[in-house]
Amino acid sequence: MTFIACESLTLNIERRAQMESTLDEAVRTLSESAIVRRHGVLVTRVSPTTFVASLSPDVPYGMTQEKTEW
Repeated sequence: MTFIACESLTLNIERRAQMESTLDEAVRTLSESAIVRRHGVLVTRVSPTTFVASLSPDVPYGMTQEKTEW
């Protein structure tokens, strides 16, 4: 089995209608790495159209948290 670790994804989402599904897909993409590391996932909105989804030891294992920084 080949495992490629992914720690973060930067997403540019221009259309509100695509926001939820795109962010859900990003969290699913990070899930395997989160399980291996026993971290949660933090989704940070850094601008009106830019989001960063990343593994975070500060988020409880199995959880996803959202934050806004703009």
